Amino acid sequence: MTPPFTLGDHTFDDSGKAAPLSRTRKKNKRPIAGAQPPPFLAGFVREPATSEASKVLVQGTFCGHGEPTFTVFDVVIGGHERLDVVTFFESETDEDKPDDEEGQGGGEDAAAVRVRPCGETGPWLVIYSREWKNEYGDLCPPDAPEWHTFDADEEQDVTETAQPALVSIGFEYPPDAESVNEFSWIAVDAWPDGNEGDPYVLVSDETM
Repeated sequence: MTPPFTLGDHTFDDSGKAAPLSRTRKKNKRPIAGAQPPPFLAGFVREPATSEASKVLVQGTFCGHGEPTFTVFDVVIGGHERLDVVTFFESETDEDKPDDEEGQGGGEDAAAVRVRPCGETGPWLVIYSREWKNEYGDLCPPDAPEWHTFDADEEQDVTETAQPALVSIGFEYPPDAESVNEFSWIAVDAWPDGNEGDPYVLVSDETM
């Protein structure tokens, strides 16, 4: 018999018996503590998430299936939490064009989100991509961090459109999850420099 999967302070069980009652009550809903992120973000997050970008995600309202089991992390690269953020949106005429509206993308989810420390050069860390989806629409993220390098012309374009921001990411897990990669919803929020109110929602996507 396979032992139940444990993530941080939560042990998953398909009967739901292992879920602390406090986590099922809306007023006490909180992220799983002490959790590790999926492998594609290993080494590039901080937990617990405390940035302005995470302040809505930690409430768990992003969980599209209403599950009380979720994790939230701030994205941090080399100790830098303030990141240049480039979001891409699909269209019929241009499937890989950086957005120039401060990451809002007209209200639609980003097709890809890439980040790197503000002011630095070099490859961009991919924190979300629709290219990770299989033919059934399930998200199958890589087993290690993925980096993207642009050619010279593309790099100039993305550098000009990149937005400095704090970035946080949330994962909803089904009650019978068996691995850290078996999340059912992913959300990416950003807090651009000078922002007021709520964070920008870059991604809110069902993954399975």
